[in-house]
Amino acid sequence: MIDVVLVELKIPENIGFIARVMKNFGFRNLVLYNCNVGRVSLITASHARDLIENARIIDSLEDYLGEKSLVIGTTGIRSRNVGSYIRKTVTPEELRKIMRSNAAILFGREDFGLFDEELRLCNVVVSIPTSEEYPVMNVSHAAAVILYELSKTEPERGDWATQRDVDVLVDYFDQLMHEVWYPRHRIQKSRVLLKRAFGRAGMSKYEMNHIAGIIRKTVLYIKHLKEEHGAK
Repeated sequence: MIDVVLVELKIPENIGFIARVMKNFGFRNLVLYNCNVGRVSLITASHARDLIENARIIDSLEDYLGEKSLVIGTTGIRSRNVGSYIRKTVTPEELRKIMRSNAAILFGREDFGLFDEELRLCNVVVSIPTSEEYPVMNVSHAAAVILYELSKTEPERGDWATQRDVDVLVDYFDQLMHEVWYPRHRIQKSRVLLKRAFGRAGMSKYEMNHIAGIIRKTVLYIKHLKEEHGAK
């Protein structure tokens, strides 16, 4: 199953429109984070009002995403800088090819979209190719385009590693980077890139934990050698 997560939407009508689009394309799991839901949301949802009435309400985005095997962010702002890593995007068609079960796709605020700190929590960021003259779509229209594309295929099922599993592995890599004098100013970027790479890889819990065990042992061995030789 794929969760559609709305992040701090301010316009109640948009929540209803997105619920309607979800039902159009066979998506039923709606998650709301600090959204302005009102009576008009149910009106604009029409026959999809049950998705709003049964929506999961969360108060911590990071805790909720920890349960997921794949986290997808959305943005209307595509970076032209090849060195940019926060808003490095794929198209909806490219996203469809890596979809799997227990995933969540985030749609952000009508005015600011998803903030950089929220995009850092994502394994992949999707953007719809639009005219450079007016690239940013209404959030409900963007949801329609992306969900239509994702409805073309059934997400692959499996015992996927969750974001918590990925974060444990990335933390071990963080320790490794510190132990081998990796440039400190590059660590944050490397953490994001590792989280995205491992998140997109579609590894099982067993595979993820096995790699984490190898990195953990490597870190312990390096620390042992440093203590043995009096190095810092």
